[in-house]
Amino acid sequence: MNEEFAKRKEHAALLASQYTSVKRFGEVLSIASFFLFFCLTFLNVWPHFQIENAWIIVSAAFIGMILADMFSGLVHWGADTWGGLSTPFVGKTFIRSFREHHLDPFQITRHDWIEANGDNCMLTVPALIVLSFVKISQDSKKEVFIVTFVTMVAFWVSLTNQIHKWAHTLKPPKWVAFLQDFKIILSRRNHQIHHHTPFDRYYCITTGWLNPLLGSIGFWKRMENTISWATGEKPRKDDAYWTVQQPN
Repeated sequence: MNEEFAKRKEHAALLASQYTSVKRFGEVLSIASFFLFFCLTFLNVWPHFQIENAWIIVSAAFIGMILADMFSGLVHWGADTWGGLSTPFVGKTFIRSFREHHLDPFQITRHDWIEANGDNCMLTVPALIVLSFVKISQDSKKEVFIVTFVTMVAFWVSLTNQIHKWAHTLKPPKWVAFLQDFKIILSRRNHQIHHHTPFDRYYCITTGWLNPLLGSIGFWKRMENTISWATGEKPRKDDAYWTVQQPN
């Protein structure tokens, strides 16, 4: 047991040491780009925020939260389950942090705002660039819904890792605890189900609303079985190496 603990600690230190200045610069650039294009998108949509469109905006925001939760689950599952540090582009810049997180779940609470949110902001920038300049017809409720919906998905995706960080924070701010208690965002109790080896369930980390449903239908296991059948790859093989466990 002591040997296993020492190995995990060694792996955690190695993964943490691979956070580079280049990665940091990319995160700063991603966050700056997110704020710029989110503001431009907001200004583009603002003229259409009228009383008669209130139901469209509210429904788009709610459905956007659900899709963001699903998207967070897919990304989380993909990074946890497949690939490794040698995977081109995403290995050392993205997958590394997922491996580190399973070794030390509280390390995320020590990440500053830039390190915690840079990657998620990067994912939203391409969509926000398009939304910033798309022309919305004055009388088209469909276009108002689509643009608002995609904007809200981008907004919640950008917040996902911050919400994830709060789910690991022992004493989050009172207003955050309120949102967690009322299941508006991911709660600590919901997320703790994921943090049991082999880390193969409850991947959604924005609101966590979809976790019980996807778990009940075996969604992730079915996805893994399909990919393993098609490619011969074994799920969580690389994660098992870093966390010193036998791959399933």
